[in-house]
Amino acid sequence: MDNSNILPKLLSMDNVQEKEAEWLIPGYVPKGQITLEGGDGGCGKTTVWCGIVAGVSSGNKVFFDSTPDGFAKYEPQKVLFFSSEDSLEYTLKSRLRKAGANLKNIYTVSLRDDAFSQIKFNSPLLKEIIRSIQPALVVFDPIQAFIPPDVSMSQRNAMRSCLSPLIGLGEEFGVTSLISMHTNKKANTYGRYRLADSADIWDISRSVLIVGQTQEGETRYISQEKSNYGPISETVLFDIEDGVAKFKGYSDKHDIDFVKDRDYTAYQAPQRYDAEQFICDFLKNGKKPTKDLDDAAFASGISVGTLKRAKTQLRQKGVLGGKSEGYGKNKTFFSYLIEEESL
Repeated sequence: MDNSNILPKLLSMDNVQEKEAEWLIPGYVPKGQITLEGGDGGCGKTTVWCGIVAGVSSGNKVFFDSTPDGFAKYEPQKVLFFSSEDSLEYTLKSRLRKAGANLKNIYTVSLRDDAFSQIKFNSPLLKEIIRSIQPALVVFDPIQAFIPPDVSMSQRNAMRSCLSPLIGLGEEFGVTSLISMHTNKKANTYGRYRLADSADIWDISRSVLIVGQTQEGETRYISQEKSNYGPISETVLFDIEDGVAKFKGYSDKHDIDFVKDRDYTAYQAPQRYDAEQFICDFLKNGKKPTKDLDDAAFASGISVGTLKRAKTQLRQKGVLGGKSEGYGKNKTFFSYLIEEESL
């Protein structure tokens, strides 16, 4: 049947039901929408989303929710997360447990499951998993692992098309999407310029949070850089104690202020060393397609030349290995840490 000439049903705005925005975390994470969490490696991004998952799954206030206790009435809800960076057994279960999560309400898919690689933002499999679990929140960490292989983060409009299905999932199932990503390593950048080269990721997100570290010892911050449904919220200050985020207070400062406060001479290691560390962190949980590694490095601000030199150094040190699997059009090149591959 040819549907090309069927006209869509036109709606009169007089008949559209007006709704106010609802919040999973008041002021910070809108319900049923996409929230983006960005931050440098080691700044506490995973600790933050584990704290959010703990609160949602247990029905307790998230650690930076400022709602007065007498008005904070939440019910335990199901949460789904996908992580390709941290071990379920060695890292994530411990962090969630210590943060007070209701582990029975939290679901995931193991990296060892063959289906994990098929879970993409626009895949039918993701929709079926969400349909079966009916979670209030789904977390993706990091963004690169869930982008289809034929989509480039730097290609204009490609990321918008890739992420748009999450909006549909929010409307159909009421699920909130929290996407975690690395910020780039460009000096003296802040806000949206610290995120990947594609503006689509910023544009399609209804709230953007950047996690960083202040100059005050171990204190970190969560700076809201975008909010479509209300004014920008205060910046959250927190410490990390035994792998758990501990609320410390609020600040009027935002990411731009903390970035300008930094003494970059104290933080800037040689570029190649940073790239070597990035490669090791990206591959620490097992082999990954080399294209995924290259795309993630590019999105983090590592140049092609620097990445190439870092790979050469790691190969010479006997740390980095590579191999191909499949034949013809199905041939895929993988990178891996040699010590991990031998386990």
